[in-house]
Amino acid sequence: MRSPRAQIVVAIVASIVVLALFFFMFVSPRRDRLSEVRAEIETARQETVTLQAELDRLQALQDDAARLNARLVEVRKLVPENDELAQFIFQLQDEANRAGVSFVQVTPELPKPPPEGAQLAEIRLTIGAEGGYFSIQDFVRRLYELERALRVDILQMAGTQDVETGETTIDMEAIARIFFEIPPGTTVAPPATDPAAEPPAPEEAAP
Repeated sequence: MRSPRAQIVVAIVASIVVLALFFFMFVSPRRDRLSEVRAEIETARQETVTLQAELDRLQALQDDAARLNARLVEVRKLVPENDELAQFIFQLQDEANRAGVSFVQVTPELPKPPPEGAQLAEIRLTIGAEGGYFSIQDFVRRLYELERALRVDILQMAGTQDVETGETTIDMEAIARIFFEIPPGTTVAPPATDPAAEPPAPEEAAP
């Protein structure tokens, strides 16, 4: 027979084995699952913070919708969906009349993409005007104040004095561009390269 001390040792070892089995079978998996749940909670918390920030951004845009819509209307005037060339010429003539310019002429070219590579179409125009110095000066100022995006690339002026009256008439010629949106689904070819502007190919050395 085993001594009482041996029985106690066996009981203790058996208890330890049972506790170890209980730990590995029940406690350890639950602890691993608890870690996974905590990681999922942290991920969900981060997603909630991101979604809340996006919600705040959308709410701010909604609150600012009136101002953004008004700004969009202004941009549409500067760069409309269509070329609206006829309307631009009417605006130009109206500003020429207000400036006191006696003669104005507009010669447009066909639409094409701008050489700067912007996602817009442009119409290049030659604007000719004739009038007194201050009238031409006022007309040029009004060109930059039109409700239309306008870029003047070249501006030339020459004066002619009337022998009889002594009055000086200014002849102005401007090369300018107006812009409009490229229609959706339309592929605009890039501007053609002038072969004369390309540097000549290097000649191969004779063997």
